Amino acid sequence: MTSLALHGVRGGLGRSALLAALGYALQGVGERVLLIDLCPHNLLGLHFNLPLDTREGWALAEREGRPFTDAVYQVLDGLCLLPFGDAPAGPLADADAWGARQVELAEHFDWVLFDLPQPPADAVGRSIETDVRILVAEAEMASHLLLGRRPIEHYDLLLVNRYDPASRLQSDLLMVWRDLFRDRLPIQVVHRDEAFLEALACKAPLGHHAPQSLACRDVQSLAVRCLTRRQP
Repeated sequence: MTSLALHGVRGGLGRSALLAALGYALQGVGERVLLIDLCPHNLLGLHFNLPLDTREGWALAEREGRPFTDAVYQVLDGLCLLPFGDAPAGPLADADAWGARQVELAEHFDWVLFDLPQPPADAVGRSIETDVRILVAEAEMASHLLLGRRPIEHYDLLLVNRYDPASRLQSDLLMVWRDLFRDRLPIQVVHRDEAFLEALACKAPLGHHAPQSLACRDVQSLAVRCLTRRQP
């Protein structure tokens, strides 16, 4: 089993939508995928038609002394979702607990994808260990400045989301990043596409809502790239 997480240089980069789209793309090529929402906002389920007021989730199960797997939803054959749930405030499972849980899940899934809390992340988001770590940014100055504070050697890929090739600034920044991170951090682009916004409005992952969209093809390319990192 291979575990993966998207780490943002800041909040508001569309990581939940990207993770939902990536999970759907991996399931589409025959992989068994589990998406886990570690963010208390509990929004990942919206991309799979779960009601906003859904209370069930791993955090609530933990609070009530139940197995965390009680809250797993099967969305499609081979694609499952584990929401955060509506749980009272207080300390929850730490990174060590999720390490043990990954061992338990390895029997049933090829991929576990984590939706981390928004930066600055909580203790789980900061320290959870995954096989693939993808850093998400936009080609804009805030991301450029924040990238300078990141230890890029900790990541396997820089994912540039909402890229608009018609923007001179974005094109220039992407060229700078390709030169700056040459041979140190591969770069993958997902183009700016209205289909992402429409998919969330329809409460569906991108590949289900707009399989022919440019952004969907970008995510499919990302999925193929991830498959090269798959653990035996």
